[in-house]
Amino acid sequence: MADAAAPGQAELTALYGHWIKRMALLMKARMPWADLDDMLQWGAIGMMEASQRFNPEHGVPFQAFAARRIKGAMIDGLRREGTRRRSQAIFDQDAVDIAVHDNGDGPEDPLALLTRVDNRTLLVEALRALPQLEYRVLALHFYEELNNREIASVLDISEGYASRLRKRALEALALHINAAQRGEFVS
Repeated sequence: MADAAAPGQAELTALYGHWIKRMALLMKARMPWADLDDMLQWGAIGMMEASQRFNPEHGVPFQAFAARRIKGAMIDGLRREGTRRRSQAIFDQDAVDIAVHDNGDGPEDPLALLTRVDNRTLLVEALRALPQLEYRVLALHFYEELNNREIASVLDISEGYASRLRKRALEALALHINAAQRGEFVS
């Protein structure tokens, strides 16, 4: 079983260097504020940790074992650096509006109502009325296409809280738009 034993350091570099880079590029595409060099370093550290912790007796191929550790090391690094990086990240509201418009097309989706061309200005007003954290959760979900686990990791909150924030933000958007369409004052 060639995949059972953990490869040595030279083999790791030769076999998995491009693989770490690919994982880092995929994560960077979803989190553009992340520094690629940092991601590569964290990935290499994750690979070394995986090679040290790998136990072939568990019956898991090394590549499968290492993949989780590499991605985990990158996420851990992002979490550690998150506060500084998040303060530097600026979300373009127009880009978020476009992503919301492009992605909110399901009939049950509360954003479907909001994204009609005639309601675009109402949507922008509703997004601006959201608390900053709720807006950031929606921006990460719709613009960056992150799931709740990834949003929680980026914002350093629990996955359940990220889910609740997204739900609350979508409900607030729907209430805001519905009230505006009925001609009611929206605060």
